[in-house]
Order: sequence, then C-alpha cells, then structure tokens
Amino acid sequence: MTFSSKPEIKRAPKLSDQIVEFITTEIGAGTFAPGDFLPSEADLSVQFGVSRTVIREALGKLKYAGLLESSQGSKTRVAAKEGQRFFRMDELEPVNFQEIGYLYEFRAILESEASALAARRRDDQNIDTLEGLIDKLNAAVAAGRDGTEENIEFHKEIVKASKNPFINGFMKFLSGKIYDLVQDDRDHSTHQGLPQSVQEEHIEIYSAIKDGDPIRAKKTTLAHLKNAAMRRGLLIFQ
Repeated sequence: MTFSSKPEIKRAPKLSDQIVEFITTEIGAGTFAPGDFLPSEADLSVQFGVSRTVIREALGKLKYAGLLESSQGSKTRVAAKEGQRFFRMDELEPVNFQEIGYLYEFRAILESEASALAARRRDDQNIDTLEGLIDKLNAAVAAGRDGTEENIEFHKEIVKASKNPFINGFMKFLSGKIYDLVQDDRDHSTHQGLPQSVQEEHIEIYSAIKDGDPIRAKKTTLAHLKNAAMRRGLLIFQ
C-alpha cells in the first residue's frame, strides 16, 4: 500500500512536523483506515526522502497523539477511531522562545494537578507501569541514551492515572509540542551531564504517587517542570 499522492517535503518547518501533517491528512482522507499498517520505517524514509531518525520522530508524535499504534513487533498501524481524539496547536508555529515558556507553564499547571490526582486515584496497574518506566529510564541513563520515548510514556502514564478524561484530552491537544519539548530537554540534559539528575526528579514523582501523597506529587512534578524550563534558560511563573 502506498500514499495517494507524492509527499512534497520542505526543509522548514521541522521535517518531522511536515511528515506528521502529511500522514494525518492521509488518514483523514481514508487512504489508511483504522487497522491498516503503515509502510516500514525504511520504506517511509525512501518515500519522504528523509532519514529513519526523522521518520521515528514523526511516528512517535503520531503515536502520542493517538493516531498510530504499534502492533506485531515493530509494525505500526492506524489506531481505532476512538483513539484519535486529539487537537492541533498550529497557531504556535513557529514556536518562539516566549511561547516555549508559556507552554512550560501550561504543562506545569496541568501535569502537577494531574500528579496530585494520580496520587489519589492510581491503581496497581498504574504503579506497575510507572515502575517499569522508571527501570527503562534508568537503563537509558546507564546506556547514555536520551530516553525520550520512555520519558513521554512516563508522563502519559501519570496523566492516565489521574483518571480524568479531560486532562487526557488536553495532553493529546499538546501532543506534538510536548514531544518536541521532551526531546529537546533530553538533548540538552545529555549535553550538560544532567540525565541522572533528571531521572532523580522522575523517581521523586513516582515515589510520591506510589505513596499516595498528592501534595508531594504536585510539588515534585511542579519542581521537575520548572527545572526542565531552567535547563532551557527559561524562568517560568515570573
């Protein structure tokens, strides 16, 4: 199966965002229906004329948005309609320094409250998933990897544990932007030798949620996102 038209990829805006836009349009047009498998990363790389790294980044954003899901090993397919509840924030393109600060503030408000709810409402499955992600993040730090995917999944699971469908909806609304922020944060942390410090912040959040302490969960999440902003040279809530 191939796309209905030939993709025309420009060098700006970001390549992965252009691919996200193109595939989203193709899915909306019915070229790929729920359950259909996308071409392999190698085939997509050829069709779009970009590296497999760019393809992985775009697919990661689409998975986070709920449009795609992984199945049968490394194959990627279009998610069911009910999983495609997401919004776009195109008016923020191109993102500038001030807008990045606003987005950090929004994330800090949203996710700190989600963590507090997660501490009250999390179930055993949420705790098991978060613990597994902490282990994966530890492995990423030890291996010198950026751990972007694990980081994204960790924050998604916290929101999921809040049991609030509207917070989940807003996370989908911010999906692409948050993915970009996390990737940039991990890149920046790696360059400054901070991955272990970042991981310690994740562990503190996980511990507070596991202990059922909403006040500490909110406080540690807020501190984590403020620190993430500071690592980008931003002072938020000023």
